[in-house]
Amino acid sequence: MKSKHFLSFMRLIHKLPILWLDRYKFYILPLVIILLIVSIIFVYEYFNFNPLSYRDIKFNSNLDSKIDPFLPDYSKTVLDRNSNILSIFLNSKEQWHLNSYDPIPYKLRESVLLYEDKRFYTHSGLDLLAVLRTIKNNIYYNKRAGASTITMQVIKILERNPRTFGYKLKESIHALRLESMYDKDFILTMYLNNVPYGGNIVGFKAASLMYFGKLPNDITWAQSALLAVLPNQPGLINIQKNRSLLKEKRDSLLTKLYNKGLIDSILLNLAIEEPLPNLVTFYKNSAQHLSLRVINESNNYESILQTTIDKEIQLRFEKRSKQYHEKMIRNNISNLCAILLDTKSREVLAYIGSQDFLDIKGYGQIDGIRAKRSPGSLLKPLLYALSIDSGLIAPESKLVDVPLFFSNFNPSNATNNYHGLVSARDALIMSLNIPFVWLLQEYGADNFFYTLKDILHFNDDNPSRYGLSIILGTKEMSLEDIAKIYLGIANGGEFSRFYYSMPIHREEGKRLLSPAASYLTLDAMKDLHRSDFWNLHKDKHIFSWKSGTSYGRRDAWAAGSSPKYTLVVWVGNFTGEGNANLIGSQIAGNFLFELLSELDFMQQGFDMPIDMQNVLLDKITGYRYDLEFHDFNIESLETLLPKDSMPLRVSPFLRKVYLDKNLEKEIDSTHDDFLYTVPAVRLFLPTNVLDYYAQNADISFFLSTRQKENNWLKFVYPTNGLRIIQPKDLNSTKDIIIRIANLKNQQVHWYLNKQYLGILKGNTQNFHLPVGKHRLSIVGVDGSVSNVDFSIDK
Repeated sequence: MKSKHFLSFMRLIHKLPILWLDRYKFYILPLVIILLIVSIIFVYEYFNFNPLSYRDIKFNSNLDSKIDPFLPDYSKTVLDRNSNILSIFLNSKEQWHLNSYDPIPYKLRESVLLYEDKRFYTHSGLDLLAVLRTIKNNIYYNKRAGASTITMQVIKILERNPRTFGYKLKESIHALRLESMYDKDFILTMYLNNVPYGGNIVGFKAASLMYFGKLPNDITWAQSALLAVLPNQPGLINIQKNRSLLKEKRDSLLTKLYNKGLIDSILLNLAIEEPLPNLVTFYKNSAQHLSLRVINESNNYESILQTTIDKEIQLRFEKRSKQYHEKMIRNNISNLCAILLDTKSREVLAYIGSQDFLDIKGYGQIDGIRAKRSPGSLLKPLLYALSIDSGLIAPESKLVDVPLFFSNFNPSNATNNYHGLVSARDALIMSLNIPFVWLLQEYGADNFFYTLKDILHFNDDNPSRYGLSIILGTKEMSLEDIAKIYLGIANGGEFSRFYYSMPIHREEGKRLLSPAASYLTLDAMKDLHRSDFWNLHKDKHIFSWKSGTSYGRRDAWAAGSSPKYTLVVWVGNFTGEGNANLIGSQIAGNFLFELLSELDFMQQGFDMPIDMQNVLLDKITGYRYDLEFHDFNIESLETLLPKDSMPLRVSPFLRKVYLDKNLEKEIDSTHDDFLYTVPAVRLFLPTNVLDYYAQNADISFFLSTRQKENNWLKFVYPTNGLRIIQPKDLNSTKDIIIRIANLKNQQVHWYLNKQYLGILKGNTQNFHLPVGKHRLSIVGVDGSVSNVDFSIDK
């Protein structure tokens, strides 16, 4: 009996599918079609999903797991060399939207996971348990509760879809696909980087900075819990609205953290007692000029930009610059800028583009470091080093320092004091203009121009535009141009660009100076001591520096190097207005050493290079000692010069002459008594130098007799045949300066175009001359005559 019933039951079981199919046969095909359509939609949405397309990011179709699809949304964040924040900027939507790819802080991660998605690390984008729970709550309790995972919320933020069932299904498929593209940690990072925190604050890093004034790594459990609950309804419950509800939500999460064993009772009580933040704290940017510069040089997808800046030094320099500006403004000097670099690595450590970026009235947003201005005397060290390598001078070599005329160029020393002959080293230390113009004429103005072009890579290709005046600053340069020059000298003559962005792609430098010439230049520059502030700090710092003042006192400069740092500063007015107080050695020099006082570095100068050799010089003029000098009791001295540079020339001021047997008169080979002459070495000086010594000192004991007899009365300027461009000021034409050499200091009769002018006192005269040809004549009381023909052109 039992077996019979069992067989009947089994037959019924076998018939059930047939009965079911027979009853629902009209529904099977539509159901299959629906399932097929759903499958096609699923496959299409799954495999066609490209998160980068939602922000129009153009990358290779093979997705790199490190490419963040939210890249165009982020604010630009500029970091220092140690990853400290320098500046943050609003994004295109006027939001503070910062991103960070550092590991999520433990407190924040645990708070967010407990509040938003407990099973985040175990599900694959969809939490089926949460979905079933939501269905149950909706059906049985009429309670709406979300089942979105963190991955689904990332999709929602990315796609910005309407809140409908269809889009919810689409987001679920895309969440599954996103999980296959990115690892869990990166998805969690994307979520925290892009959730809204109220107002225009987006992302946990921006929220931490704005609400707590600190980075996420430093926030407390209470603050972490607050950041976890804030994104839930940031428009309704935030720091400024419904604060009591916000605190309840935060404290509820803190209790859950306690129940889970993540915090103890003491921490719970302390966290609950911690008040909510009151106001949004806006981050104070630093190095804003450089920050904007690196942003402008970046692409749209770079949101985190790292620089070589040392934030600690930058902040000290910014504070000191503002303090110095407060002193300057009393003298109607409105602006300053400075750049500090690591000498060896050529990396920018501090970048002060102006006195204060926020000083709108004082044009603080102008980046003074990039502006072109007259550098004054700052190029003299470069010419000094080049001349040593070219064999033109040693540090002890005498240079001409008297009023000189070079065609239409009439330079003068800043102090209007002269020395006749002065050593090259002293000329550099005292920053004398005349000796360096004279030296540039010897070196070649064109050669110097093209050396500058090699260093700075400018487009200008017309050295004649500047001529000899280039050494006094007529070619405008920027602060960073000067920094490149001084960095090159400080690095043993190897010139290259400097670096302010990371990662650094270093370029090979170009050697234009020998290490020895560079060292000798730096050794002279360390003895400058004209800054008042320097006197307070000279025992702390060995610093090789140079000042510069532009024509019209529009620009005051100071630049220098130690083995550790290179610093260049500028003080002036961005408007170009001159000021009598703008003297490089004083106002810029003081600023330079005030900034240096903010640095810690050892009292150590540059090491002497090995490529040096001992060279004998004549003690009188400081040039190479000719072996013949030994026979004439010319004293010598020893100096160090580059081993591989051009040999130092013999003095242009010492010549071998022949004296009569009484050693009184110089005679030549045409003289009857030439066979009885005695050879000697005498000092031959240019006429204008002789005139200087005639007026200021007696050196006749060492001058050639012939030079004394033949050149006592002579025109120094103008020279014969010179064409002078008529000088003009704003109102009218100006006088022409005429200069003569009068070695005997006798009375001189003057004639202009054959008309007698009288006996004029002094060796310098001013004449108001019309356009055309002119002849000047001078006659001494002993009948000596000198004439000069020249013309005045418009």
